Amino acid sequence: MLASQLLLPLLVLLLSPPAPAPAPAPALIAAAAAAAAPAAPEVRAAEEGLLALLGLRRRPRPRRRGADPPHVPQAMLDLYHRQRASGRDSAALPLPGRLTRHANTVRSFVHVERDADASAPSEHRFRLSFDVRSIPATEALTAAELRLAVRHHAGDGPGEARRVLVHDVVRPARRDSPPLLRLLDTRLLPPPPAPTPPHAPARRRRQRRRAGAGSGREDEEEVVAEAVLELDVLPAVKRWRETPRGNHGLLVEVTLAEAQAPATEGGAGARVRLRRAAGEAHADWLRVRPLLLAYTDDGRNARARAPPARHGGGGRAKRGSGHRFKPAPRDTCRRRPLYVDFADVGWSDWIVAPQGYDAFYCQGECPFPLPAHMNTTNHAVVQTLVHSLNPSAAPRPCCVPTQLSSISLLFLDDEDKVVLKNYQDMAVIGCGCR
Repeated sequence: MLASQLLLPLLVLLLSPPAPAPAPAPALIAAAAAAAAPAAPEVRAAEEGLLALLGLRRRPRPRRRGADPPHVPQAMLDLYHRQRASGRDSAALPLPGRLTRHANTVRSFVHVERDADASAPSEHRFRLSFDVRSIPATEALTAAELRLAVRHHAGDGPGEARRVLVHDVVRPARRDSPPLLRLLDTRLLPPPPAPTPPHAPARRRRQRRRAGAGSGREDEEEVVAEAVLELDVLPAVKRWRETPRGNHGLLVEVTLAEAQAPATEGGAGARVRLRRAAGEAHADWLRVRPLLLAYTDDGRNARARAPPARHGGGGRAKRGSGHRFKPAPRDTCRRRPLYVDFADVGWSDWIVAPQGYDAFYCQGECPFPLPAHMNTTNHAVVQTLVHSLNPSAAPRPCCVPTQLSSISLLFLDDEDKVVLKNYQDMAVIGCGCR
């Protein structure tokens, strides 16, 4: 509730104060854009306050590389849409089957490419490097997973059963010693799909792929199935946060499931995309490149998870059915429309989704006697009675939010990292006199 009491005044400053008569949302936004043209000190202070509520020290300014906007991984978009479609008013991410506990934030990291990547000797053994230093030290890491794209191509038979192993490179190889590795997780690759009947339409996508390094020719292969392999790498990311200089990446190996021998180069079976193929289009590689997801809890919603304290007499007393009251004025306390458009606020360059949201606000009088639908408390009833007898003794109760809901924001930070964060108490659901 404290966050909502701070949030609404800040939004009013950013979006201009409401007129005495409620104006439609477009008029509010147009007035806000005109009023906020000069960056007045109070507007800057309001923006800083709102960013602080969002857990940001400053306004992110993503780096633009030419005309192309930063790439947003499909996995992050899927998490965002899953959260919006869940219908759960919770700051925790709805991820059944994952031990993310009360995580309310997800950050995505991609492999930091090096010149040595092109000279990697095998497509089944590759070291991935992730820079996780942008995770704030104040956030608790609850889970981390490595997502690898797996593809089956037309003509692939059952092939050899393969297994994927991911290691934390505790110490890289030296001249006189091999690398020191710690096994983190292992998964069997999914089997190829069943053959499509001749009469059924096959959903296939053609992709041009280099047949072999240095061969100079290209073949066309049909990708008949795609999957994502998820591996637990939490111990490695925890160690990297504690000792950043010890971050030597992850070593991923694809081996034969039975013999634990390296998989055959170019053999039949599922193929794990670990590195960019020669001649592969940049857009195709962005869609299948390895991705590291880090789940964290910033602690801002701990109070929201705690059960509210109950005090004697805090609830609204029921009124007898025999009482009759005067009809309430038309301009009584109720929820009013307020749409926050991030483009008009000037934040559309770093907020990916949503483009805006309905924040609403509460406004109106709390008349005497308070009607039963005012969602009030016993204290507010007593205060109203005292005010009616002696206005100088106590003011009227105020029209304030009594129920709020959370929203999800998908945005880019200063380092172009894609972040999904859930924020509690961001939209008004109900109003009342308190």
